[in-house]
Amino acid sequence: MSSKRVLISGAGIGGLTLAYFLHRNGHQPVIVEKAASLRDGGYMIDFFSSGITVAEKMGIIDELKARNHASNIIIQQNKKGIRQFVLNMSGFRAAVNGKLFNFLRTDLADVLYEKIKDSVELRFSTSIKSIAQSENEVAITFHDDRQENFDLLVGADGIKSNVRSQTYSPGKVEERYLGYYVCALEHSVPVGVDRGEVISMISPKRQIMTYDTGNGCSNSLFVFLSGKQKHLTTREQVELLKKEFTGFASPVPEIIQQASTKEKLFFDEVTQIRIHDKWYKNRVVLIGDAAFCITLLSGQGSSMAMTAAFVLAEQLNRYPDDLTQAFEAYESELRPMIEKMQKKAVKNAATYVPSNNFNLWIRNLLAPLVFKKIFSPLLIKQLGANNYFEKNAS
Repeated sequence: MSSKRVLISGAGIGGLTLAYFLHRNGHQPVIVEKAASLRDGGYMIDFFSSGITVAEKMGIIDELKARNHASNIIIQQNKKGIRQFVLNMSGFRAAVNGKLFNFLRTDLADVLYEKIKDSVELRFSTSIKSIAQSENEVAITFHDDRQENFDLLVGADGIKSNVRSQTYSPGKVEERYLGYYVCALEHSVPVGVDRGEVISMISPKRQIMTYDTGNGCSNSLFVFLSGKQKHLTTREQVELLKKEFTGFASPVPEIIQQASTKEKLFFDEVTQIRIHDKWYKNRVVLIGDAAFCITLLSGQGSSMAMTAAFVLAEQLNRYPDDLTQAFEAYESELRPMIEKMQKKAVKNAATYVPSNNFNLWIRNLLAPLVFKKIFSPLLIKQLGANNYFEKNAS
């Protein structure tokens, strides 16, 4: 096997995972990250399906279990704080053989970083200024005008990918805004939720979910339907939350008030990335949100970023002397599944945050039923959460 020097742009879930598998396969990955450190903040994720299989291959299951919040009970309330019903996740958890973890997205990134920090070069506060491809290498000019050559470049730099924007013409990249915004923050507001429980307060077009993260802290995720916003400062983000969640009972106003004390929030639009071209150009290839963002409403963003990293590394190992064939195999393996998941995410978003009282009534009527153990396989299929590694994945 010919060892390759690989530049990975982005120290997120996909980039860190890819670096591990490339190094394990004898390559020389280098990660660059424009931030000064791993990203902090973020939201609680449901981690299962394909991502679990990749984590098992990496030998990090015990570390992930140690950070698992095991959210089994979802208590739904209306915006006045009146309980409507309780969902028990034990049936869904049994359907995936107990392989369902709940932790902050940053917990996953921390575990991945610990796995590679002593074996992979990671340069923080570093960004790519320009990319020049030739037949045999990729010439990179960094933000400080320093230049280096690599065998290939991987864009793992998220939905606003710098690598993608320098590689594809705008007409080839569709940013499909799904009509929602999300905001997540950790806070110390008492919310009356016990360990392993989630409180969901919901009304048409709006939902806030709160988890106990321990040590007197909670994590809340706001999701709301909204027209496309211009770039918002943190202060403007807080004002938008106040406007959208007017009328919600305590502790929502108190959580938003604490949000106003933050220097920065995790605040983003729910947008899918669909590339109307191949996921690669010569010696540049994309993974994760940079290639195919399926949005956090799919519940599979982190899992599929890790899966893409694994599949790409395996195909590079399979075709060590033919990058084009490796990239083609990587894309043909994953793209059909990803496109199905994107379509399901669009449909499921309307169920996650119903747009009117009637749709909310239907959701509330069906939710306690579909979460019963007998219907869990159907729910997994509806979520588009089939495991890539299972032979019968559809």
